[in-house]
Amino acid sequence: MTPLSAPWRAALEEAWTAYCEGSYAIGASIADEHGTVLARGRNRLGEARQVSGTGMGGFIAGHDLGHAEINALLDLKIKHHPDCYGWTVYTTVEPCPQCAGAVAMSSIRGLSYAAPDPWAGAADILTEHKYVSRKGMRVGRAPAEVQSAALRLVLTSFLEDGDEPEAPVMQSFLVAHPQDFQAAVELSAIGTLRHLKAQRAGLDAVLNALACGVSA
Repeated sequence: MTPLSAPWRAALEEAWTAYCEGSYAIGASIADEHGTVLARGRNRLGEARQVSGTGMGGFIAGHDLGHAEINALLDLKIKHHPDCYGWTVYTTVEPCPQCAGAVAMSSIRGLSYAAPDPWAGAADILTEHKYVSRKGMRVGRAPAEVQSAALRLVLTSFLEDGDEPEAPVMQSFLVAHPQDFQAAVELSAIGTLRHLKAQRAGLDAVLNALACGVSA
């Protein structure tokens, strides 16, 4: 994989941490126009219920609000207007309606996502909704390698969380992204990510395994 920008590395690190903590493998970061990471967050749906906040960042866990993008927004220590208009939320999976709406209402004007979500993805809210579209939102995509890695990582986490390949949500991914879906099925069956988790592997080892689709 080509070298990652700081925002994408931070988001993927959060996704891997989410997997290791028993949540869906989705991560997010927020960066300014220079690519400096200002905040980061992960999916915490599988963690014990908790709301943390000290006035210098926070997160939500074990609650339907505990998505990666929400937690990245909560992690922001400062948000100066109009500086934040130039910032971007980077997320490893296309945001759901809840998270797309939160980004739209946060005063941050940029979103970039990696894995497309044919089931719950709602990035179009940012450009097509009659109110939100007036904000001039910028929607970008990750490099193709990052898209594939993020998709394989999150699909593997879905499968290992008990989602059946025949379930409608999983079938939507199979139809839209058959190669990455089959790679995730193989990764789950072999236990590649579980082995890497046990080894406390870093992100680079994880990305290598995701690219190969075989046990590391």
